[in-house]
Amino acid sequence: MNGGNENDRLGNPVRFWHLAMIVLAFAAMITGDGADDYKKAEQAGFLLHGGIGLAVLAALGGYFLHGLIGPQDFRLSSWFPFTAARLRQTGKDIAGLTKFKLPEHRRRQGLAGLVQFFGLMAFSWLAATGALMYFFMERGAKAHGLMHMVKEAHEVGTVLIPVYLALHVGAVIAHSLSGQQVWKEIFFCKSGEA
Repeated sequence: MNGGNENDRLGNPVRFWHLAMIVLAFAAMITGDGADDYKKAEQAGFLLHGGIGLAVLAALGGYFLHGLIGPQDFRLSSWFPFTAARLRQTGKDIAGLTKFKLPEHRRRQGLAGLVQFFGLMAFSWLAATGALMYFFMERGAKAHGLMHMVKEAHEVGTVLIPVYLALHVGAVIAHSLSGQQVWKEIFFCKSGEA
């Protein structure tokens, strides 16, 4: 990816969202095991994990709003990967990776757009199912009926986050090894050019 293109520079809302999601995702992963205390009278773990999950939901809402009405270059419609041309580009990117060649196009295009879309959907799945449990699950009892199905769906979603992180962090490492330090723009507001 070309990190030096001025049009590709990350805006402050996107940078803030990335940092917020890093912190919130790890906090949710760390507190997830403690959330099982919803079955007990004392539910500190459930409430802590649920509060973090609601913060994830708010961060996602802000990101989607920015993607709908924000600057044109950051609109979700400009990079969601479901057009014939974008899917062809994704195929070319994957074929290039088999030859150890990184994609060279704008951010949020091709394979990068597909990975970002996967991440947004995984986080949205977890935030939506978690919010349903937080607001509608009967506290102090085991989940049953519809809430049991929502709980199971939430737990399936927890497998998706490590997959997404492996893809995303793997891409950052691959770009860094090729001299494109794209992570610097997130953490230090610096250009990713080596």
